[in-house]
Amino acid sequence: MSTTKLRLTQTDLGADGYRIEIEVDGDGFARQTATSQFHFALNPQDRIYLRWYLEDFLLYPQDPAPNVAAGVEKRMTEIGKDLFNHVFQSRDATKLWARLQDKLISTRIEIATTIEGATDIPWELIRDPDTDAPLALRAPAFVRAHTSPAQPTYVPKGDAGPIRILIVICRPGGDEDVPFRSVASRLIKGLGEDARKLFQLDMLRPPTFAQLGKTLREAKAAGNPYHVMHFDGHGMYANVVESSAVSESLKRAIPFMLSGPREGAHGYLLFENPDSPENAQLVDGPGLGKLLVDTQVPVLVLNACRSAHADVALAPEEVKLDDEDPHAKVRALGSLALEVMDAGVAGVVAMRYNVYVVTAAQFVADLYAALVRGQTLGEAVTRGRQQLAANPAREIAFDPRPLQDWPVPVVYEAAPIALFPKSDDTAPLTITLEDAGDGAGLDPALPRRPDAGFYGRDGTLLALDRAFDTESVVLLHAFAGSGKTATAAEFARWYHMTNGLDGGRVLFTSFERKTTLRDALGHFGQVFAPALERSGIPWSAIIDTAQMRDVALQVLSQVPVLWIWDNVEPVAGFPAGVESDWSDGEQRELVDFLRDARDTRARFLLTSRRDETEWLGDLPRRIAVPRMPMPDRVQLTRALAEKHNRRVTDVDDWRPLLEFTQGNPLTITALVGQAQLYRLKTKEDIEAFVGRLRAGEAAFDDEPAQGRSKSLSASLSYGFEHAFDEKQRKQLALLHLFQGFVGARSLQLMGEPKADWCVPEVRGLTRDDAVALLDQAAEVGLLTALGGGFYDIHPALPWFFKGLFDKHYPPEPDSGGKNARLETQRAFVEAMGVLGDYLHNDYEEINQALIVDIMAEESNLLYARQLSRANAWWNPILGTMQGLRSLYRHTGRHGKWRQLVEEIVPDFVDSKSDGPLPGKEKYWSLVTEYRVRLAMKALDWAEAERLQHVCVDWDRQRASDALARRPDALGQAERELIRTLAVSLERLGSIQREQGQSDCVGLYEKALSLYNQIRDQAGAAVCSFNLGHAYKDLETIRDLNLAETWYQRTMSMLKEGQGRSRAQCLGELGRVAFERFRQAATAGKSKPEQNEHLSDARRLSHQALDLFPENAVEGLAVTHNALGNVYGQLGDLDRALDHFREAIRYREIQRDLLYAGRVRSNVALFLHDARRSSEAREYALAALRNFETYGPRAAHWVGKTQKLVANIEAALEQRRD
Repeated sequence: MSTTKLRLTQTDLGADGYRIEIEVDGDGFARQTATSQFHFALNPQDRIYLRWYLEDFLLYPQDPAPNVAAGVEKRMTEIGKDLFNHVFQSRDATKLWARLQDKLISTRIEIATTIEGATDIPWELIRDPDTDAPLALRAPAFVRAHTSPAQPTYVPKGDAGPIRILIVICRPGGDEDVPFRSVASRLIKGLGEDARKLFQLDMLRPPTFAQLGKTLREAKAAGNPYHVMHFDGHGMYANVVESSAVSESLKRAIPFMLSGPREGAHGYLLFENPDSPENAQLVDGPGLGKLLVDTQVPVLVLNACRSAHADVALAPEEVKLDDEDPHAKVRALGSLALEVMDAGVAGVVAMRYNVYVVTAAQFVADLYAALVRGQTLGEAVTRGRQQLAANPAREIAFDPRPLQDWPVPVVYEAAPIALFPKSDDTAPLTITLEDAGDGAGLDPALPRRPDAGFYGRDGTLLALDRAFDTESVVLLHAFAGSGKTATAAEFARWYHMTNGLDGGRVLFTSFERKTTLRDALGHFGQVFAPALERSGIPWSAIIDTAQMRDVALQVLSQVPVLWIWDNVEPVAGFPAGVESDWSDGEQRELVDFLRDARDTRARFLLTSRRDETEWLGDLPRRIAVPRMPMPDRVQLTRALAEKHNRRVTDVDDWRPLLEFTQGNPLTITALVGQAQLYRLKTKEDIEAFVGRLRAGEAAFDDEPAQGRSKSLSASLSYGFEHAFDEKQRKQLALLHLFQGFVGARSLQLMGEPKADWCVPEVRGLTRDDAVALLDQAAEVGLLTALGGGFYDIHPALPWFFKGLFDKHYPPEPDSGGKNARLETQRAFVEAMGVLGDYLHNDYEEINQALIVDIMAEESNLLYARQLSRANAWWNPILGTMQGLRSLYRHTGRHGKWRQLVEEIVPDFVDSKSDGPLPGKEKYWSLVTEYRVRLAMKALDWAEAERLQHVCVDWDRQRASDALARRPDALGQAERELIRTLAVSLERLGSIQREQGQSDCVGLYEKALSLYNQIRDQAGAAVCSFNLGHAYKDLETIRDLNLAETWYQRTMSMLKEGQGRSRAQCLGELGRVAFERFRQAATAGKSKPEQNEHLSDARRLSHQALDLFPENAVEGLAVTHNALGNVYGQLGDLDRALDHFREAIRYREIQRDLLYAGRVRSNVALFLHDARRSSEAREYALAALRNFETYGPRAAHWVGKTQKLVANIEAALEQRRD
């Protein structure tokens, strides 16, 4: 414990003036005092930057944020040194510090303030200029204290028994909230066996304030009050009655506030309250503090965000809150932490800013590790801060980045609080954390935890862990459905997060489909290619498998890797006797690689349904997955029953069924679902059900030669025998073709009676019939119903569907030459082609909410496209492409779309003439349209215009006869030819418009005339929209009234479901209003007139933002950039920057560096105008780097940005002079 105390008592003198009374006493010191008086204030820019750095930087780390963050870190250092110099500026203070400096490592520092002045000065930043060391990291304890608490403080004496901690985890938002146990579970699972004996960790259930009071009072009455209440949840600071920062939903929770509504801004914790419409209760500091004092709980630990915020006083008796200021909450009076202390609680640990989960978890673990060694609360917080400073890497949504967030935790301590006797063991207690989610080092392909949760398998995880202490190759084997893949994935997370790989990587490769060694090494290369490139090894240029193998072994010799090879049973043929897709040589390649890799730092975890002795011999250490223990089976059963909106109340009734499952998770899933389907309730019902299962065990004999249990086969066989007839089983076999998702309409399309590819088993199947069939499959656990006739196919069941498919649709032709397998595959491909085309058309013309359906069908569309190309079924391929086109454009995945287009171009286009290949004429126009749009996206205007002229000529020639006929005499095919020509003319117009050519208007008008001729309203709407662009964007013909007219006309032609298109029109109308503002400003119009245009621009842009779905990244990027411009002109730079950062983020999701650069250029201009030139230069240079990646195609933007950089640097030089 500290032997010397330095107390700094802060007195506010007004007008940013402070008097600091310095007092030192303790070991070797007679009491000494000194006084300093100075002016100090963080300017608004400093406050903005500090909040941004600690709360937003890791969420938006795009260039140039890292450079700006470095500037903030430098400024934090400057503030700390300035503060130190102010405090110790007087002669007496200087002398006092000189005597104290060498004893700092044994000095307790207390900062005493009033509630009102507690956050005027960021004391945690104070730094000794001579050593460049923050005092909060050097002193063993650096705490806040009260000058005059309202209530006397109860300080406990250190107990000999365990530290009693009550953990309160509140998630009012349920599934939408922060993951349950995200912080607290790291503490609980992180405690070693010795540490567990020193802690009594209790969880508050349910996490309501009423239950908290009941629990704390009962503990006190029993003579064992808790030492610590640990709150893991949400905190907020606002005027909950008036502030615009508070959502309407939380305002509805005001009647459930503990103390009732309070005037002004205060701190609140959000407890759960099922009686509230929002499942929330706001609890303030006085109410919580009184409860803790009454129940003798001396310490409160808050992981809540903003839990240490308080306000600086604007005047001695005046507090104001500007609802339009996003930083007003930071400066609001009434910090919850201070109010709890004022009520008499001895110690509070809170967070000064919104805290990241990774920061909170690490800090809390280190805090308790120090407390258990007998350190005081202040000393334990210092220990936590030191660990945060020493290990600054934080993983949020991106790669790990350093963050100096050690000043975020703030500790309030009335007097030194030691909850535990001082330990004689000088070795620090280390708590190893389990990470709450997948982060750096884990392969994105690693399967997620099962939907119903991962239960049990602790023994298997431990066995795997121990096996890898001595072995390099381990095989995890068990019967199908035992959870091998889930267990392997869970172990990988555990092994990685407990540093079993010493900072290495986890890789995951599935062998469910044919994967050769070269394929596996290809995945390896995707992961390690960036590092290899940096080391001078061009992985992408290596094409020889032997060389790839050699490089991989060299990497594995240096980098620890856990590589999961999942579902390897097909490699040697599965079931036994089935010819393998892998040749003998390919099988040997895999085994030889494993043998050679044994001498590296790599570890391989293989999973299979059998022990693979014939293939692998004695190479691996084998671990069999045991049965789930009964408690875990019960837990899984309850979870499954709840998914059916039912409850398992009497566990003993279910015991016969759970015993029959032999602890196989997939069997439990299937049979519990089946029992729910049959409405089995009593013990007698379940016993009879089990009897019937046993009687039919031989019905599904998966692989008897392997000597496996037949329970899974029996259970699924019984389900099919009793839930489905033979015709239905043949229909369900078609699910093998679907890639993890199936819709009833797809099965219906495969049975279209008029199609020559109709599958007889589903001929004439209605949608209702298909839904009934799939619903029944979902009831027995084969599918997961999503609603609306859509289903997820359970990831553990592809093998089962394949078995059915092979049985009912064999690959060999029958005696009549009919190949049922090939015909069924063609039906699937044709159905997906029709579906893709339908979804594309309806998405574009009617209902853009259909993007959700297209996203779900993505894997099916890609697989159908693959089968289509492999079998030269050209008609459906473009249908699948159309569906994927809408998806990738909507979500901004331009790279993926480019890849798909480039793959099919040789299938349809003559490489010499760019014309159609023979027999491909009807497909050529659409494929060439794809090429044109790709050229436009790449800013290759010459190529885009060349190809588009070819298209126009081709389409005009094909439509010549139709153009000569009267509109009322046109057939559907002729209308389509005219429509194709209109699209071509319109696209040529857009290419010219992008190049600043006013001739585009004539092309648009011609296209619009053709659209009107065939009454194509959707086409006319798009053309009108582009005419609005022309009159808004082209200076030579700019007419904002005409632009507005065309946009309004487009709006009038849109249908109700076209929300994205409506949002685009509103956004463009907002930009028309913004252009009017610019014209008014240039013409010197009055401020009210200018502001009226800006107000219109802001209103329309926000309306557009509200209409865009969250996955419409293109529209969101454009609209956020527009709002950034609007708020910048309104003088609200902080909100402008928020919108600009969002725009940059969305552009980088699209990998659209051109437009990302344009946004960064906008930011630089606004920052330069605000005299934030250093930051402006960083953004301008980042924009320049973006533009330079496009070479000559972005010469205009490069030159413009170079001038901007020169102007900024000139301004900086002038200020230095």
